[in-house]
Amino acid sequence: MGTLEHAVWIQAAPDTVWPVYVDPLRLPDWQTGSPVIEDVRGSGDVRGSTYISRRGPGAATTTVLEADRPRRLVTETDAYLGLRFTVVSTLEALDGGTRLRLRVDTHWPRGLGLIGRLVELAVLSRREAGKELDQLKLLVESQPSGPDGSASP
Repeated sequence: MGTLEHAVWIQAAPDTVWPVYVDPLRLPDWQTGSPVIEDVRGSGDVRGSTYISRRGPGAATTTVLEADRPRRLVTETDAYLGLRFTVVSTLEALDGGTRLRLRVDTHWPRGLGLIGRLVELAVLSRREAGKELDQLKLLVESQPSGPDGSASP
């Protein structure tokens, strides 16, 4: 098992960040690798919701394990070669915006050994995670503002 942590500060309230962050159909707007989202069952912020994300020949199924709007989201993804990722996302109001923190725990079958580690590093690299969170920040912050100055979902 491996653990990576990532964070970004977004100039918008957690209630504004949440709907963009948790909506599976918005993932292609900010995630790298041109994901194609299929078979969405439920919304991204309801326990038990699922969706499939395809990148190239690989597919991953994500299930929402816990959703506490707009503070915490826990998902589990069954990915390529038997890899499984658990992502704990917390949104915290901070300095007039939102700090989004991610903790990603990876689990891989024992038989994968070095191959599993290489796939894990490719999928969860800090560089890619940083690019994705920067794109999410830009997306949320570029939304039209409402009358109170907050971004409109």
